[in-house]
Amino acid sequence: MDSTKAAPSLHTLPVEILCYLFSFLRASSILSCTSTCRYLRKALDDSSALQYTIELEAQKMVEVTAPDAMSSPAERLEILRNQMCSWQAFKPTIVNQFLQPGGEVSMSFGHLSTWDDHPQIAQIRALDSSPSESQSYRRWNADSYPMTKDTPFRVHSVCMDPSQDLFAFVVIEPNHMAEISCRIYLETLSTSEPHPLAASEILISFKPHISANCHIDQTKMKLKIWGDRMVLLCFCDEYSACPARMQIWNWQEKQDFKCIFREKEPYGKVDDCCIVNRDHLIVSSRMTGRLPCRLSIFSFSDLGKPPVLVAECSLPFRPESTFLRHSQFVTISPDIRRSMGPRDTYFYPDAKNQLIALNVDGPPSLVIIIDTDKLLTICQSGIHVEGQSRVLPWKEWGPNCSRCIVDPVPNSLFVLRLEVAGGRAVHAAPNDVSCTSYSLHMYDFNKYRMSRAAASKDFRGRIITEPSTVKHQQLDEDIVTSLPYMVVVDEERIETVANMIDVTFDDENILIIKSSERDENEFVIDVAKPSPMAARGK
Repeated sequence: MDSTKAAPSLHTLPVEILCYLFSFLRASSILSCTSTCRYLRKALDDSSALQYTIELEAQKMVEVTAPDAMSSPAERLEILRNQMCSWQAFKPTIVNQFLQPGGEVSMSFGHLSTWDDHPQIAQIRALDSSPSESQSYRRWNADSYPMTKDTPFRVHSVCMDPSQDLFAFVVIEPNHMAEISCRIYLETLSTSEPHPLAASEILISFKPHISANCHIDQTKMKLKIWGDRMVLLCFCDEYSACPARMQIWNWQEKQDFKCIFREKEPYGKVDDCCIVNRDHLIVSSRMTGRLPCRLSIFSFSDLGKPPVLVAECSLPFRPESTFLRHSQFVTISPDIRRSMGPRDTYFYPDAKNQLIALNVDGPPSLVIIIDTDKLLTICQSGIHVEGQSRVLPWKEWGPNCSRCIVDPVPNSLFVLRLEVAGGRAVHAAPNDVSCTSYSLHMYDFNKYRMSRAAASKDFRGRIITEPSTVKHQQLDEDIVTSLPYMVVVDEERIETVANMIDVTFDDENILIIKSSERDENEFVIDVAKPSPMAARGK
């Protein structure tokens, strides 16, 4: 009698055990395993949890739920797929309209934030709440801030992060020693109290460098937040010999402030900066003298040391100015999670795979959309000499990491109306030279979503994989870019007598921002869902 037994294998395990084992793998490994035989494939097809894991990773999203969340993997999978389908359909449907005082506009975690520098007023509004609700609208005025009598007080930069209930603002003020100090105040958006997660209510920064040819009012400051990281960039707004300086903190921990960088001669003309992947900073600078227009990539993984300049990436144009647009990283604070309902489920882009948009002033204007994950990979590859940064010509990084976008109709606009968030971009493109009619274009650079769209019979957009060439009067040479993407154009046109100011969005809302006909200092905000499907599910 043969007493030998068959060797144990995956085929002999119950489906429940298989799904448990697969849950420890990345999406690509799950797909590889389940493609080897029908039994393993059936295990995947029968498991909503595995399908949800794959969908979440493939779309490069992260979930946000309450600590006591009750939604099942099947319910979350349906929400995530419906969200993807609503963007692929892309028929924006306006669900609300309101007036908002003008200023710099930003959008994050379902909130619209504005900062108007001249009256020094900050405002924030929750988009899915009615204007009458107490927490849906807040207004902060610098004039009402309690300061010592006769103390000069001016806010130079503001950053609002509703996902952390954080309101941070930069003030330059004389201290008791008659020197100029730079301070960052950290408060809650909801109550204007000191933020409970902040290691210190106030961060004291470096003394801004002011040359003989530069006045304090010409000093510009950019405050950026990425989770627990905070960056303050200080530079001169005029053509004078002022070095740019930056300082980086973990604002939630007490530390020695040693993570400081001071630009060395010859000085460039810094325009803007953004944090990517938590411990990298991208700084855009325009051409000055023998220095080309470029992106400087800094690493600051060790906050006990100065930031390290990893690479300088040359750009093929000579603009008057540039600025960066990027989606704000969502870091949900414990208090906000506890306030969520057990059935509330939200999805936000994984910040490790984000796009940035480098805007080049016109006319005509253009935008270069850059895949930061690919850019950082190129900058960190190759041979490095200690103490020296890499200098990358455009042809070594630009064509494969980016895609250049221009308005389809020549016009006199100085700035392209385009915003990026996660792996998508939305572009308000003028339909005529007079810029009184616009169409919304949706671009998606996620490979998985592109493959799903290509397989759909209802997809009415285009998938672009071939290189494109852009000719421009400000370019040293024609720009050739080849980052793959899909585009869907809304058939409805936006007619506006007043000026179209901008467009911004997150994964659930699109904001169409127009100037008011009755007041030039006021915006008309149209809130739209990406499709009628999303509007019905609101």
